[in-house]
Amino acid sequence: MSFAFMTMLLGSTLAAAFVLHPVEEEPAASADSSVSHHRCQGESLQSIRKMLLAALNMQTEPQLPVDVLDSVREQWRRTFAAVSHRATHTIIPAADGYSVSPDSTNSASLKCCSTASEVFMKDLGWDRWVIHPQSLTIVQCALCNSDMNTVQCPSSQSNVQDANSQDQVPCCQPTSQEMVPVVYMDESSTTFISSVQLTRSCGCELGGVQQPA
Repeated sequence: MSFAFMTMLLGSTLAAAFVLHPVEEEPAASADSSVSHHRCQGESLQSIRKMLLAALNMQTEPQLPVDVLDSVREQWRRTFAAVSHRATHTIIPAADGYSVSPDSTNSASLKCCSTASEVFMKDLGWDRWVIHPQSLTIVQCALCNSDMNTVQCPSSQSNVQDANSQDQVPCCQPTSQEMVPVVYMDESSTTFISSVQLTRSCGCELGGVQQPA
């Protein structure tokens, strides 16, 4: 498939997708970047599988023979590397596969943080049918303590907010999202380009969805 045709697909509404950013091209965290290794109990791999399958409008995972994608995967990787190289993007830096970065500081004790973790297709058991990408950066919005830098998981926010303290707890929700393309093959050896919408930053104001460049 030609580069020009791929560029047309990524720019069309029929092939809406989130832009791929290979891990090796992501910038390292800056010296003054507030990134913590305190880990929130994030989503399990099973819940991530369910979320991604729903986003791809799939009920079950295709079952393909081992190594059936080897002949086509490298070609697609080169194509997406060329497309993503031309795209303007902002990456939330991840350290050791998981990081916490403050996005909003509208409270003296709690603030809104982005908890980012890298999930590999191999860990999901999807490397037999997903051609590209090799991994995704999953970002969750959570409250964290500005002094101890500990994280209140999204599912625990209800325990923090009571009737007397709701006005003191900062809001924390996705403020920007990105559509990222996923290329995969089904059991009939048909190749598909679909998309997943992923959170990229957190805060109080609702932001927009970044489209492929």
